[in-house]
Amino acid sequence: MQPLRTYNPVMATSPKPRPKGPWTPEEKARNERVNRERARRDLEKSPEERLEETIRLSKFINELRQGMPGDVRPR
Repeated sequence: MQPLRTYNPVMATSPKPRPKGPWTPEEKARNERVNRERARRDLEKSPEERLEETIRLSKFINELRQGMPGDVRPR
Protein backbone atom coordinates (compact mmCIF):
# COMPACT_ATOMS: atom_id res chain seq x y z
CA MET A 1 0.00 0.00 0.00
CA GLN A 2 1.39 3.40 -0.99
CA PRO A 3 1.25 6.30 1.48
CA LEU A 4 -1.01 9.20 0.61
CA ARG A 5 0.74 12.02 -1.18
CA THR A 6 0.38 15.52 0.16
CA TYR A 7 -0.06 17.05 -3.28
CA ASN A 8 -2.29 15.37 -5.80
CA PRO A 9 -2.05 17.08 -9.22
CA VAL A 10 -5.27 15.43 -10.37
CA MET A 11 -7.22 17.10 -7.58
CA ALA A 12 -5.55 20.51 -7.99
CA THR A 13 -7.51 23.20 -9.77
CA SER A 14 -6.06 25.54 -12.34
CA PRO A 15 -5.35 29.04 -11.06
CA LYS A 16 -7.95 31.59 -12.01
CA PRO A 17 -6.69 34.24 -14.39
CA ARG A 18 -6.18 37.57 -12.69
CA PRO A 19 -7.30 40.72 -14.41
CA LYS A 20 -4.44 42.74 -15.80
CA GLY A 21 -4.18 46.43 -16.20
CA PRO A 22 -4.57 49.47 -13.99
CA TRP A 23 -6.65 49.41 -10.83
CA THR A 24 -10.32 50.25 -11.12
CA PRO A 25 -11.66 53.38 -9.38
CA GLU A 26 -13.34 51.12 -6.79
CA GLU A 27 -10.04 49.39 -6.01
CA LYS A 28 -8.25 52.73 -5.69
CA ALA A 29 -10.93 54.10 -3.35
CA ARG A 30 -10.83 50.98 -1.20
CA ASN A 31 -7.04 51.12 -0.98
CA GLU A 32 -7.15 54.78 0.07
CA ARG A 33 -9.77 54.04 2.76
CA VAL A 34 -7.67 51.18 4.13
CA ASN A 35 -4.53 53.33 4.22
CA ARG A 36 -6.37 56.15 6.04
CA GLU A 37 -7.76 53.68 8.61
CA ARG A 38 -4.31 52.16 9.21
CA ALA A 39 -2.79 55.61 9.66
CA ARG A 40 -5.57 56.60 12.09
CA ARG A 41 -5.02 53.45 14.19
CA ASP A 42 -1.27 54.00 14.18
CA LEU A 43 -1.70 57.57 15.44
CA GLU A 44 -3.83 56.28 18.35
CA LYS A 45 -0.95 54.08 19.55
CA SER A 46 1.62 55.43 21.96
CA PRO A 47 5.27 55.58 20.87
CA GLU A 48 5.99 52.68 23.25
CA GLU A 49 3.29 50.54 21.62
CA ARG A 50 4.64 51.30 18.14
CA LEU A 51 8.19 50.48 19.25
CA GLU A 52 7.06 47.19 20.82
CA GLU A 53 5.18 46.28 17.65
CA THR A 54 8.23 47.10 15.51
CA ILE A 55 10.49 44.96 17.68
CA ARG A 56 7.98 42.09 17.67
CA LEU A 57 7.71 42.21 13.87
CA SER A 58 11.49 42.43 13.47
CA LYS A 59 11.97 39.33 15.63
CA PHE A 60 9.27 37.51 13.66
CA ILE A 61 10.87 38.37 10.31
CA ASN A 62 14.28 37.31 11.62
CA GLU A 63 12.87 33.95 12.71
CA LEU A 64 11.28 33.45 9.31
CA ARG A 65 14.58 34.20 7.58
CA GLN A 66 16.53 31.79 9.76
CA GLY A 67 13.98 29.01 9.72
CA MET A 68 14.33 25.98 11.93
CA PRO A 69 16.86 23.25 11.26
CA GLY A 70 15.03 20.27 9.84
CA ASP A 71 12.09 22.32 8.51
CA VAL A 72 13.04 21.43 4.95
CA ARG A 73 14.35 17.99 4.15
CA PRO A 74 17.52 17.87 2.07
CA ARG A 75 17.07 16.44 -1.42
